[in-house]
Amino acid sequence: MRQTLRCRHFKIIKKNKATKMNFIHLIKYASFATCSKLNKNINSGNSEVFTNNVNPIMRYPNADLNKSKIIEDNRNKAGIYRWVNNINNKTYIGSSTNLSERMLDYYQSRILLKYKTHIHNALIKHGYLNFSLEILEYCEKEETISREQHYIDLLEPEYNILKKAGSSLGYRHREDTIERMKTLHLIDENVKNNRIKARLGYKVSEETRLKNSRATTALIGIPVVVKNINTGQETEYVNLTEAAKDIGVSRTAVKKALDLNKCLKKIYVISKKDN
Repeated sequence: MRQTLRCRHFKIIKKNKATKMNFIHLIKYASFATCSKLNKNINSGNSEVFTNNVNPIMRYPNADLNKSKIIEDNRNKAGIYRWVNNINNKTYIGSSTNLSERMLDYYQSRILLKYKTHIHNALIKHGYLNFSLEILEYCEKEETISREQHYIDLLEPEYNILKKAGSSLGYRHREDTIERMKTLHLIDENVKNNRIKARLGYKVSEETRLKNSRATTALIGIPVVVKNINTGQETEYVNLTEAAKDIGVSRTAVKKALDLNKCLKKIYVISKKDN
């Protein structure tokens, strides 16, 4: 049965506060065509990226047409996956304790547009039809991080920003985080100067003390630790907002999970960092 590829455009409306004008950003995006039933082992006419004698146990040559098959085959399975750009052969390696859910994330336009990693940008630029997906291996949930690291070291994927397996959470600082850290440093200096003045007999007003306290609290927020209960990996964050950004939920959701001692996305436990 012949498959036809339909395309659509997502309109992302962004308002420029300075000019009060609306700018429409059109992103050409391949639609998710429904696929007919495929064989368990999918072969491709495209050149396959088999390096270092790594032969994937599953290969989906067209991530657009094979979407339904990808989700169905990997439901509730843990393992290591690799995205392959069929145009330039660049790759990305990742792992998940539930491959089906992870792939569903990749197929959500809002997530592609929100996170500016190399693989997200490449999927937007080239489209799913120009990517193949490989399942390098299935494994136990507790082995996903170690096996991912094995393949990253072995295959040196170009789209992986970080060369350490697991979530990228906690390994990079965003620009807004860097600015917070700079401002915090200035506040710390002001506090130190006020203490020196107090020792020398200068009177520091209550208003100044209160201002420093509020500024510090606003910037620091609540330091938290996010634990993946499937892998045991723990990542520290300077505040709830940073944790929320990397998990892919709202700050309110993180705060609620912290207050009610509930899991986020069924795998993340949030706790306050011990001082």
